[in-house]
Amino acid sequence: MENLNAVFIQQGISQRDRLKTLNQIAIDQMKILGNNDIDRKLLI
Repeated sequence: MENLNAVFIQQGISQRDRLKTLNQIAIDQMKILGNNDIDRKLLI
């Protein structure tokens, strides 16, 4: 996330837009991680 934020800063993206984008990425990643946990439980 820090790397993405640095890239966004270099691209001149505003703090507000960076926050919105990074927040959505974090939400998406948490959903993926949550789904993987469910998949692992089903395999046991």
